[in-house]
Amino acid sequence: MEFKIVIAGKGGEGIIFMTRILAEGAFSIGIPVISSEIHGMAQRGGSVISQVKLGKFYSPFIPYGGADFLIATSKEEGERNKIYLKPDGISVVNSPDPLPFHVDASGLAQKINHPKGANLILLGFAINKMGFEKEPFLEAIEKFSPSFLGEKNKKAFLFGFSISKEKSN
Repeated sequence: MEFKIVIAGKGGEGIIFMTRILAEGAFSIGIPVISSEIHGMAQRGGSVISQVKLGKFYSPFIPYGGADFLIATSKEEGERNKIYLKPDGISVVNSPDPLPFHVDASGLAQKINHPKGANLILLGFAINKMGFEKEPFLEAIEKFSPSFLGEKNKKAFLFGFSISKEKSN
């Protein structure tokens, strides 16, 4: 199983956290992982882009038109970074628009009483679309989450994972 994934958002939205969860979960089941991050002015709400390759690759960089998946924490970041997607790539975007693979992760995070969990809802959604089992990623969430957020973070991830099954296109 090989994937090239771009994760995009603003500083403070958990892009690096999502990258760590994705990388740790995949690595724990024997998939080679290579990644890089571009932080920009992240501390001031600027763009953060992470590129992750799962499989046997030699460089972390994903060229324009080379990503299998784009995970974006907002519609704006999705638009800005869609240039990375392959023509048949999948874009998982935090947006209330009723489009395929658009997930109102912010609204859903409010419903489960974890407003900061939108990123993990998106990640759970994408992980399911990639065809992975959830357990290795739940273990990674537990490993990297502060103890007081572990259960909430796992709940957000599982919520995204489950709604991914409902949205088939």
